[in-house]
Amino acid sequence: MRRHLTAFICWALIGAAGAALLAVTAPYPLGGRSYTVMSGSMEPRIHTGDVVGEERITPAQLRSGDIVTFQDPEKAGRMITHRVRSVRAQAGIYSVVTKGDANNTVERWTIREDGQLGRVRYRVAHVGRLLVFTRGPFGILLLVVVPALLLGALELKRIWSRPAEARA
Repeated sequence: MRRHLTAFICWALIGAAGAALLAVTAPYPLGGRSYTVMSGSMEPRIHTGDVVGEERITPAQLRSGDIVTFQDPEKAGRMITHRVRSVRAQAGIYSVVTKGDANNTVERWTIREDGQLGRVRYRVAHVGRLLVFTRGPFGILLLVVVPALLLGALELKRIWSRPAEARA
């Protein structure tokens, strides 16, 4: 009974890890991306530590109410995931107003007609916390060094537990 329970727990963990991996990587073959949400600006819809999967869209496909991921207009290299409040097109330039559901202020930014951004299609709760953890030194230690040491110990045990005539 104990062996069956252990096997069940192991397979459940492997299944959960596989599902999380699939959810995080699924957008890439279709040209989308996934991002870990690092703030609570979209609470209660999207929480800190969630992963959002997005599809790539053109500015012409933007609609008020869409949740989109875009380049921060004030800080290069930083991505923001907020809700579209309004979109206005003029001479090939789209003026967009976005706001986090939990924020008091809006962002005003522009994107060219040939630009692309991401529209959020789904979220996976809490998986981002694990992803952020694995990038840190303790996460690397836990995910790389500890399994390597365990594999080495198991191999040594296997070698030393063989009968003497089998080693010769």
